[in-house]
Amino acid sequence: MVRQHGFTLIELMIVVAIIGILAAIAYPSYTQYVIKSNRVDVQAEMTRIASLMQRHKVINSTYIKKNGQPLTLSDLNVSSDYPSTSKKLYELNLANVTADSWILTATPYGTQVGNGNIVLNYEGHKCWTKGSTCTVSATSNWD
Repeated sequence: MVRQHGFTLIELMIVVAIIGILAAIAYPSYTQYVIKSNRVDVQAEMTRIASLMQRHKVINSTYIKKNGQPLTLSDLNVSSDYPSTSKKLYELNLANVTADSWILTATPYGTQVGNGNIVLNYEGHKCWTKGSTCTVSATSNWD
């Protein structure tokens, strides 16, 4: 009697089922990781923008341009779309710019929708919430 080599159909079906179960467990974790990673990336960009704003204030003693208009993202050579070179994930908005204050908000877009608004102000106070609004204070944070 000649012995055959290889796998039976049952063995192959078991392997496929195991791979399916592992994928069903791993995929949601992976997507949550990607969403959190994108949020951390935009937070770093917001910190960079805050640095540019502070630099302007140190040089000019105000967040207002010489023509009397408030500073905008385009004045800082920053796109309101983040990231600016690929699929948009956040819309950046610099608002309430006065001589001494400003508020920067990142609103989720595309695959990030539902992940909450991120806010940073001129004092370095920040907040993140999955709700519709968050209030920036000395005790709020991005965690």
